[in-house]
Amino acid sequence: CNDTLKEKYERVGAAEFARFIPDTMAELRIQAAQTLSMFGSTYLCERLFSLMKLNKTSHRNRLTDQHLHSILRISSAQSLTPNTDELVQKMRRHQVSGSSSDK
Repeated sequence: CNDTLKEKYERVGAAEFARFIPDTMAELRIQAAQTLSMFGSTYLCERLFSLMKLNKTSHRNRLTDQHLHSILRISSAQSLTPNTDELVQKMRRHQVSGSSSDK
């Protein structure tokens, strides 16, 4: 057993440990990456299922698959933030260019 790796595992935790596995232990590195990816994909699947369940209720039973797809897409992209400054500048440019052609 490699005591250095064991100490590193205890210090950084399972999620970060795979980054510190040396290239000489390629099989272990691959196995760790595969194992960790299972938890991430399971979490995302559970999260999307919960969002779908919240949105497709008896009060909203007329949602089409396309509507539900759009809701899930927006809900799963919560970490994205719009660049409002850029959007405002684009709107101003369009308004200015549109008003000059009206004359």
